[in-house]
Amino acid sequence: MTHVTYRRGVLLAVAVALAVCGCKRKGNDAGRAPMWAVNEAEVTAARDAMARGMTAIPLENLTAAHVGSRCVVVARTPDDDSPPPPPLGMVHRMGATTIYAAQIHEVSPQSIKILATYPTSGNQKVVEIPRTDIQSIHVSK
Repeated sequence: MTHVTYRRGVLLAVAVALAVCGCKRKGNDAGRAPMWAVNEAEVTAARDAMARGMTAIPLENLTAAHVGSRCVVVARTPDDDSPPPPPLGMVHRMGATTIYAAQIHEVSPQSIKILATYPTSGNQKVVEIPRTDIQSIHVSK
């Protein structure tokens, strides 16, 4: 057996061993990626930094008059991880909490829709957030 053939055999054996033993994705109970623990103070600090100069308003006071305003929304992280990625800076996931920074696009009794533009293509991403998931909302003046 030549040196090159031996080396190929060893590499093949290592690749097969890795594929069979250690390269399997571990499943979890919920069927989605595990959430990492985030301290509530970290979420508050991130929200305060992103909402600097904005006013916190009660969710029930949010109306169609706010459409077009910049906002920061703190909400429960959605269960669906499959939608295409949002524009950079629109979504900040922090464990079970997600902070959104965008523009209010639509207000309804069940949800709000926020909008951000992808910088290079000009396409827009609209995210609908159920009112029941919203923890706080800050709107620009």
